[in-house]
Amino acid sequence: MLQIPSICTGCHACKSICPQKCIIMKKTDEGFFFPVIDSKNCIGCELCKKVCPVLHASGKSQFTQAYAVKSKDEVERNNSSSGGVFPLLAKQVLQKEGIIYGAAYDKNFVVRHIAVTDSINLPVLQGAKYVQSIIGDVFLEIEQQLKSGRKVLFSGTPCQCAGLKAFLRRNYDNLTIVDMICHGVPSSEVWQRYIDFRAREENDGKYPIRINMRSKVDGWSRYSTEFDYGNNKITRIPNRQDPFMRAFIGNICLRSSCSACVEKGVERCTDITIGDYWGIWNQHPEFNDEKGTSIVFVHTTKGKNILNAVKEQIVRIEIDVEDAFRENMSMMLSSVAHEKRGEFLDRVMSENFGELVNNYFPPVVIEKQNMWKCAKKLLDKYLNRK
Repeated sequence: MLQIPSICTGCHACKSICPQKCIIMKKTDEGFFFPVIDSKNCIGCELCKKVCPVLHASGKSQFTQAYAVKSKDEVERNNSSSGGVFPLLAKQVLQKEGIIYGAAYDKNFVVRHIAVTDSINLPVLQGAKYVQSIIGDVFLEIEQQLKSGRKVLFSGTPCQCAGLKAFLRRNYDNLTIVDMICHGVPSSEVWQRYIDFRAREENDGKYPIRINMRSKVDGWSRYSTEFDYGNNKITRIPNRQDPFMRAFIGNICLRSSCSACVEKGVERCTDITIGDYWGIWNQHPEFNDEKGTSIVFVHTTKGKNILNAVKEQIVRIEIDVEDAFRENMSMMLSSVAHEKRGEFLDRVMSENFGELVNNYFPPVVIEKQNMWKCAKKLLDKYLNRK
């Protein structure tokens, strides 16, 4: 492996840039992909190190504006994790015969980055997917599309977006990059064990036909994880009770680099950052209808232009930037790794998933008031160190 395993984000930039194609992404026992070099074919060009966004910080924006945003299309908003902004931005690019790259489930619910060229297939890229996607050769495909003059929109985690920017090594006017507010990326092995567990408990081991990690049936802020097994058999678990979400929020199954993320902060290398506007009920209760509100950080003129292009399809208000992340501190701070992370990941393959999670995170009811107090503490911590 390259000599940075603990801080490597698995962004695929090094694999994509290698002229000898002698770097592969290999999955570890924990379920994360890391680069491995075939030393026999390596020519020592060190392009892999030169494009690494962890070793070489990407250029960041110089100004940022924040908006609370809701799509006027209620169906679109209901199908989205928060306010339904992403599909509106994507359709702007598709209308110009562009191409969208984002994360989607395959038939086994492995998360992969794929290309979408029409609005009909766009929904596969919508919705939260709480596991690190496999990039594959997407960066190489994007470069070819950009050089041909085609418009491209890429969406991904902040580290994936930084990886793409580093790989391209130049700015393209026909590229729009949208990252998300990211808490961290869980292990793919934990994700599969979770699906196996739910399938055994709920459907005699048969996999679902659809997974929605952010069902709004009971409201946006009270979302559930929903498994659809077909034949009108749908099971839902409230997010604070779901074992996978407890492990995820508890930082016990995240990639090691997530505890030292170099992409945190207001200013980004992307055009737009989107996420949930947690706390809208405190700051702008008149804007909250429990159907989902997005927080949108606009970092570049390109980002501002594409958001303005959909202004007739949205309702938005400009927000003070610090208010915008006040109760979603994943924008600013890395997730602190659980002290028993390694132990949990060692055990997850051989033990009952639900029982294992209960050992580390006994089911409890977390009141919103306590969540707000935690968010305030995180905010104070950030502001005091500025």
